[in-house]
Amino acid sequence: MKTKTIYEEEILKEMQDLPECMQEKLAKFVHFLKREIIRPESNEKKATDEFLSVCGMWEDDRTIDEQLQDIYSSRKSTTRTENVF
Repeated sequence: MKTKTIYEEEILKEMQDLPECMQEKLAKFVHFLKREIIRPESNEKKATDEFLSVCGMWEDDRTIDEQLQDIYSSRKSTTRTENVF
């Protein structure tokens, strides 16, 4: 088997001296890392879709300016923190 990188070669050298049962565990661990930890960037869209399916999309028929005006007009001034600093 031809390796693509020096890292593949190093990993293979480390595995060669291990008993077969340990090689199996290491192979499972590498598979876990690839699947769960080092996810391909193509899963980014899937993760975004999953997130949006839980919390939903922002829905508002108003323009951005109208939404901002509503946010600013609903803010209230307070003096609760005047003496804190």
